[in-house]
Parts: sequence; structure tokens; C-alpha cells
Amino acid sequence: MSKEPPGTPCVLVRVAARTPATLSVATLALLLLAGAAEAHEGESDESAVLVEQAIALIANDAGKDKVAERIEDALMAPHKEDVDLKLVEQARGVVQSPGPEGASLQEARGLLLRSLDGKLPSAPEAGKLVTGTETGTSVVLDEFRPARGIADSGDAALFALALVAIVAGLWLSVRLRPRHSIRDLERRAAAQEDREGRKR
Repeated sequence: MSKEPPGTPCVLVRVAARTPATLSVATLALLLLAGAAEAHEGESDESAVLVEQAIALIANDAGKDKVAERIEDALMAPHKEDVDLKLVEQARGVVQSPGPEGASLQEARGLLLRSLDGKLPSAPEAGKLVTGTETGTSVVLDEFRPARGIADSGDAALFALALVAIVAGLWLSVRLRPRHSIRDLERRAAAQEDREGRKR
């Protein structure tokens, strides 16, 4: 067998593979690079798509920072077709202005929708079947938040009916309870067997 000269890449790989710390650091670095590349590839280069994503972030209460970042991406994107950038700029100013977050985000949402002229890029084409990851709708709904507690008369009526059902169930369980429990019956049966055994 031929000996490899010291300092060759093969020797370095063998030495590095012997130390678990080096191997784990190299694996972590590769995973981080792959994740960064995937995130970069997944980002759209169309302003209209990024504006729609900003609207979706507002609808899902992602916060001012994420919405502002997506609006910045939309303004910097190379393909700016079908978007009124002046309205997008106004939306960015509204999001970055101090004040109540909810009101400013809703105002920014209206501006962003107007910048797209109410036509979202994900809107399905007429007569075309939905495929893959397409949603088949262009409506960005607000996050569903059901009311907590008793919000209206309907909730109060349901609560009252539930209480009546509970009270009626407890009353019936006491009223229709048998006179003797299973333990009493078992004791009686055991006592009777003892008596019969003594008689024999």
C-alpha cells in the first residue's frame, strides 16, 4: 500500500471525522446553509405577490414588524407590475407610524388592497380547476376569534338550559335512586348464605 503524504485533504478529512465536535459543527453549518438557501428561493420577486402576503400577515395578526418587512420586500422587488407603489409607500408609512397597532394595520390593509386594485394575484382564473397549493379563492379572511363567555342572549339561553339540564339530572338521580345499594344487597346475600350454611 502506498503511503499518503502528510497534509493531504484525505488526511484532514480523516482527522476531522475523528472528533465528534468538529463533525457536529460541520453538520450544523451545512444545515444552516441549506435552510438559508431554501428561504431565499421561496421568496417571491413579484411586488403583487409580496403585497398579498403582507395583507395575509395583517389578517393573521403577525405584528407590525413582519408586515413592514414584507412591504419593504414588495417595494424592493424587481417585478413591480400590477401594483400602485405610491399606495404601498403610504401603507408602509402607516405601519411605521406610532399609534394603536390594530387601527394602523387595518388602514394599511385597505391601502394595500387598493394598490392591487382589489385583484389579488392568487385569485383563480375563471373556468380553471384549482391544483397543487392553490386555494381557489382570492379572499383574505380575518383570523377567527370566537367570543369568550356570555356574549349575547343566545349564549345566555344556552347557559341557562345547560344549568337546568344539570339540576334536573341531579334531582332525577336522587329521586329514582334504588332503595338498596349493591353493597347492601351483597351483604344480605352473604348473610343469607351464612344462615343456610349453619342450618345444614
